[in-house]
Amino acid sequence: MLAKRIIPCLDCDFGVPGGRVVKGIEFKQIKSAGIPWVLAAEYDEQGADELVFLDITASHERRETMAQVIEKTASNVFMPLTVGGGIHSIEDARRAFNAGADKVSVNTAALKNPELVNDIARQFGSQACVVAIDAKRRYARSEDAARELIETKDGKCWFECSFYGGRKFTGVNAIKWAIFNFPYYPYSIPSSHSLLIHPNIPIALPSPLIPRL
Repeated sequence: MLAKRIIPCLDCDFGVPGGRVVKGIEFKQIKSAGIPWVLAAEYDEQGADELVFLDITASHERRETMAQVIEKTASNVFMPLTVGGGIHSIEDARRAFNAGADKVSVNTAALKNPELVNDIARQFGSQACVVAIDAKRRYARSEDAARELIETKDGKCWFECSFYGGRKFTGVNAIKWAIFNFPYYPYSIPSSHSLLIHPNIPIALPSPLIPRL
């Protein structure tokens, strides 16, 4: 029986001084929800297994703030910390690791350049790189007949990958893209709007899950 792991994922805005945790609806109507390292400490005390910070902003000023938030969080909690958002290169990943992150998560950069995932894995180890795919469920229409569809209780559907934290959709089928680029990684597709793919180890996902095809 697979063990369940509790991994809180906090959407953050590192474009403001000190950074902040935010909440909204499909990355819109953003509201402040707390201080990153304070919430991290609370989750740590409650027994979370890992923690994920995802920067949903595109600010060029975010790098220094992200490093400061990682440093403060890493000095106060003892669970693995994953950081995503704005990881576009080996140097971006190195900056996050040097600040205290245990893993980095790539999304937009992986869609544009899947080889970046292998580059990070070769440099820092496969355990240190997570591929995050923001995928919106699309129910099948007549023009979707050629796509790889999943049968659900609500009808056939597919999952469309998006860029930039769900703000731009690509037309790319998430399942097909994952199989083509990462055929040796285990994966699952949830019935929610997002999925995570972690190199070489099983992943934790929102329930219920649709079984692997």
